[in-house]
Order: sequence, then structure tokens, then C-alpha cells
Amino acid sequence: MHVAICEGNFTCKDNEVCVRPNECRCRHGYFGANCETKCPRQFWGPDCKEMCRCHPNGQCEDVTGQCTCNANRWGPKCENPCLCKHGKCDQKMGKCTCEPNWWGPQCSSTCYCSLNSQCDQQTGTCICQPGWWGRSCNNQCACSNSPCEQFTGRCQCRGRTFGPRCDRYCQCHMGRCNQLDGTCTCDPGYRGKFCREPCPAGFYGQGCRRRCGQCKGLQPCTIVDGLCLACEAGWNGTKCDQVCASGFYGEGCEQICPSCKDGHTCNHINGKCSLCNPGWIGDRCETKCRNGTYGENCAFVCSDCVNGECHFETGRCLCRAGFYGTSSCRITPPPHPRQSTECHLDFLIGHHNVNPTLYMLVTVAQQIKKSTMLPWQ
Repeated sequence: MHVAICEGNFTCKDNEVCVRPNECRCRHGYFGANCETKCPRQFWGPDCKEMCRCHPNGQCEDVTGQCTCNANRWGPKCENPCLCKHGKCDQKMGKCTCEPNWWGPQCSSTCYCSLNSQCDQQTGTCICQPGWWGRSCNNQCACSNSPCEQFTGRCQCRGRTFGPRCDRYCQCHMGRCNQLDGTCTCDPGYRGKFCREPCPAGFYGQGCRRRCGQCKGLQPCTIVDGLCLACEAGWNGTKCDQVCASGFYGEGCEQICPSCKDGHTCNHINGKCSLCNPGWIGDRCETKCRNGTYGENCAFVCSDCVNGECHFETGRCLCRAGFYGTSSCRITPPPHPRQSTECHLDFLIGHHNVNPTLYMLVTVAQQIKKSTMLPWQ
């Protein structure tokens, strides 16, 4: 972008602007041969050719044409009359700003406030300066340099003072005074008539009424909020007042619980199980039942499994090959069914006193059996 330069005999005057090299024109808002004449109020812009839209209730800015309304007008074109009787209008919204001692939407009501106060322009209420009270703020506070309540004059003691006139000094060391009688309300972590005693070891908080959590090594917690530097095994949280989450135990709650009975969690401190599943014993349910015992807590004695061994969970006998029976493994398997039948038939045939009819039936049965046997039988 090139800026036009006018210099030498062509230097522009105060109300002129250089538009091309060595060529000047009047500034916006001025006209005439020497650009010495200001635009009339109803015009603005280059050579005063633009019409001012807010005339005659306002004046346009020379360059932008923006309106500045007269004191008694407001709006984009200054078209609205100002209704403020004792105040000024906002140029855009018409809202009144009242003169001193006047209030209301149109600043038409008189304030009745003393010189020691300020009138609220919305409500007409007197807002007293510090040290004064009353409806019109005509009364002086008697509170030893502390303020008083505006409508009653009651002292509002500041600092470490108390009493009807705030003229007594508070003796509370770590707490605050009751403004009327000076009794102390201690800060958390302190107790006593004048709040000079910190909480004893193991206690903290408001009135020292709360017990510390399980801080490591019996170290005291902080007297204000009960925080611990570290926790005993099995405890967690900044105050060491939360047991380990289910399934964990020990230092920092980092150890995983063993498999206790029916999924129950272990002791959060040492990881021991209170109950084990049948067939298991030990602090962590890691040992099978021994010495001929079985079941819950290994409290039951196995039966005499002669040809096998007792199952550690159920007590049933687990028999060796060739034996069966749930209680002793004393029973051997019966003969093969075919061999048993043959022996029975041979016994009947070889017996001399057998019934003839029975003998005939047995004989027929043997013949049928032989005719239906496979070659390898």
C-alpha cells in the first residue's frame, strides 16, 4: 500500500488530507476553497455531502456519521425523548442515571438521606457510611471503631474484640470469640477454654472428637484433618480409615488374597482365611487334608479304604484297579456273564437228579447258544 505524499508548496493544511501526490482535499466534516468551514450539523463526510440521520436531536461524527444524541434524547437516531426528570439518559437504552438525592425509574423521587450516606437510586434506601446507622443514617455508632448494623445500631465487632460496644479483647488463642460474651469456639485441632491445647495423640478435628485412623507405627495423625504419613498393614486412604478392598490385604493393600471358602475374602491385615473349602486347611488354605482325614477343616476320619485311598475333599474311597466300593474297596468284580451262565448250565446237566423237563430245556438252550456263537467265541 502506497501513501500519497504532499510536500513543498503542495503541503496540506490543517483541515486537508493528501489523496494523491501533491494533491490535497478537505478532511471529512469540512468544505470550502480553503477547507476552513465546518459542515453544518445536518451534514457529515467528504465535502459535507452525507445527510445526518439524527438531526436535529443529535450530531453526526464527521468520519463515520455515528450519532451523539442531545442530552434530552436517546435511540439509534436520537428519536426518543428522555423521560429522566432529574438525571441523564443512556444514549442507547434510555435508562436514567439520577442526580444526587433523586431516585426512581425517571429520577422523580426525592431521597431523604443525611450527608453520612448515599441514596440507592433504585429503591431510595439510604446506604450509611461506616460508623453511622438509622433510616436516614443520622445516628453515630458507639462500637469502638467497629461498624454497626444499619437499622438497629447493634455493634458488629471486628478483629479480636467482643462485647456490646466491642471494647473487650478476645482471649481465644486458636479460635474465634462469641461477639456478645467472648466465649471461644476453637478451630479444628484445638480445645480448652481459650483454645490453647492441641488435640491429644489419637484424636483430631473439631473439638478433638474424632479418632485417628490406623497410622503406621502408632504415629499420630494431623490434629486438624486427621491425615497419616503412612498406614498400618491392611488399611488405606489418606486418613488410614479404610480397610483394603475386597480380595487384597497387607502393606499398602498390595497383596492378593488366597482362595478362601466360597469366595470369601481373607483377613485384610494378614491375609488369613477364616474358612477353607472342604479338603483344605492352613492360614491360606494351601494344605490338603492328611493322615486319613477329609472334609471341612479336615474334621472327618476316612473309612478303611483297604484296596485304595480316601479322597481328601469328599471322603470317598478311590479304589485300585480290580476293586470297587465307595466305603472300603473290598469288593472284587463278578465273573464274566458268559462264563457264569456256562458254569450254571454245566452244573445242571451234570446233576443226576435234575427234572427231565428242565434237562430238556437246558439242552435246547445249549444247542441254540452254540449255533449263534461267532467263530472267534
